[in-house]
Amino acid sequence: MKRFLIHSIQGKITALILIFMTVMLIASWFTINYSTQTVMTGAKEDKLLSFAKFLDLYMGDRDYDDILAEHGALDASREEKIAVLNEELRDITDEVAESSPGLGVGYYSRELDAILTYGPSAEYQQKVGVSIDPDHPGRIVMETNRDAVKQGTMVRGDIMNAMHPIERNGEVIGYIWANELTTEIEQDFNRVTRSILLLIVVVYVVSVITAILLFRRTMRDIDNIVKGVRELRHDLTKRLDITGGDLGEVVDSINAMAADILKAEEEHKALLMAEAANQAQRDFLARMSHEIRTPMNGVIGMALLAKSAPTEAQRLEYIDKIQLSASLLLGIINDILDFSKIEAGKMQIENAPFHTERIIETVSDLIRPKADENGLDLIVSIDASVPKMMSGDGMRLSQILLNLLGNAIKFTKEGSVTLKLRADAIGDDKLRLYCSVSDTGIGMTPEQMSGILKPFTQADSSTARKFGGTGLGLSISKALTELMGGELTVRSEPGKGSEFSFFIVADTYDGDTSYVSLADDEAAEHRYDGSRLLIVEDNEINLIIAETLLTDMGFSVDSAENGLQGVEAFAAQHYDLILMDIRMPVMDGFEATQKIRRMEAERRASDRDAAPHVPIIAMTANAMREDRELSFEAGMDGHISKPINIDEVKSVIYDVLIRKSQAV
Repeated sequence: MKRFLIHSIQGKITALILIFMTVMLIASWFTINYSTQTVMTGAKEDKLLSFAKFLDLYMGDRDYDDILAEHGALDASREEKIAVLNEELRDITDEVAESSPGLGVGYYSRELDAILTYGPSAEYQQKVGVSIDPDHPGRIVMETNRDAVKQGTMVRGDIMNAMHPIERNGEVIGYIWANELTTEIEQDFNRVTRSILLLIVVVYVVSVITAILLFRRTMRDIDNIVKGVRELRHDLTKRLDITGGDLGEVVDSINAMAADILKAEEEHKALLMAEAANQAQRDFLARMSHEIRTPMNGVIGMALLAKSAPTEAQRLEYIDKIQLSASLLLGIINDILDFSKIEAGKMQIENAPFHTERIIETVSDLIRPKADENGLDLIVSIDASVPKMMSGDGMRLSQILLNLLGNAIKFTKEGSVTLKLRADAIGDDKLRLYCSVSDTGIGMTPEQMSGILKPFTQADSSTARKFGGTGLGLSISKALTELMGGELTVRSEPGKGSEFSFFIVADTYDGDTSYVSLADDEAAEHRYDGSRLLIVEDNEINLIIAETLLTDMGFSVDSAENGLQGVEAFAAQHYDLILMDIRMPVMDGFEATQKIRRMEAERRASDRDAAPHVPIIAMTANAMREDRELSFEAGMDGHISKPINIDEVKSVIYDVLIRKSQAV
């Protein structure tokens, strides 16, 4: 028996388990003891506050002056007022006090600085008219005007006292208290803890007996397993040779584990990564649903309000908000499309001249209203090293700057947001444009910064709820800078703001700057009076929008509902320009364009004086680069994306009808 208890594995494990169970028993007792006390104290506090709040509800909307007025005692003496209020409120105080033995409740008037009732009144009527002592714990409530529960020595001895402010018309007129002797609370606590202790002891004894009975049967095999594991620790080629018995499967598992542990670790890591990715995408889809529904609700809701607006000014205000919500929705859709193109490796970077200062000015004009709304200073600093013109993808540069500035303003409550630009020449025909966006906002921890540039990711889960957003903007900005030969980095510190810095590689531009600066103005102002135009569009709303816009530009407009009708209209009438939708019933825009081009070729073959080439511009929701290429392959001369942007429409039409004709 001595060897079993001291030297054998069985004895050691049994002793350890007994020690462990004893420690757990003691720890459980202290934990349960503390938890029970906490729970019971909390329950008592809630009960006392509930009594106090009930007495407040009993008064309804009345205040003390209302009660005095009902009894004609508004001008009575202090003592008479106390007597009237005591008479009115004493019954409910006694009723509540009698509902819970040991409970004391009452009303207090701040104006009279007197206890109005103290129930049960049979025991505490002598306290009526007395002021609350300065060191009374209830004075804490008077200082804060909020519910509070405090323990202390008062008129009844050691009690737990809850006080609730009585507020009428925004002013605290007095307080209601409910208290109970702590001796009664302790008695309840002791009774509960004794029952729990008895239960724990019974469970402990049963567990010890059960454990000893089970261990005697299995300890012999455990001894052998321990010896085998010791050998295995020094020589991994050995295997445990115990078979059968209660622990046979354990031995087989240990032998298999030695060979599979590395593989298991790798699979576990892969599983964790996959789960993290799935969770991130689930969170993203949830945010995306919220982000899309919010502006969509704005569009639908404001449209309903605009229909019933009583004045033209209100109608215009609602329409402005519809346009704002639609712009937000379009921005979200564009983010999704951009991310999809980046993931598929199909994002293309343009290389065209752009006016640097005009881009910065446009970005600033778009961002400044939000900065002003938040009371922030928007500071823009352009170094003299930045050329006025360069060649690259100006639209994507604008997109990155808008993303970074928008984020900076979103996460900055006060202070400023600063945009700085400088440039360095690299060789004869290239330069690096350095941009930084810094703010005085909430900042980020190193852990938050480590994932902020990943897709579907925001600093933490509360960010989406509080500030909104899809979590794609920074990821897209990072990808765009890399596609333009650059890099995006971030520096931040909690409470001290953030700084996002990036650079892109662009070509120098030595061409005519006046052409770039004046071209858009010419397109915006040009008139097409006397020109005839055909719109082929199956959507009635899109048709109305286009007809109105083009009529304002001076065009005489005809329309067709599908490609077949468009071809028939072309055959019957000369047009200076055709705007062609792509996806339509009966005949789509590609097929209609090809038929028109064949008809033009047949006319020129039979008649040299036949009408010249009629420009056709695609006007479609297909906005991808490959969609533009398909439009040009079908014989179209330009491409306008939906939703329609007025400036884009004017620019493309001007380019097709005016610039190309001038070039010829």
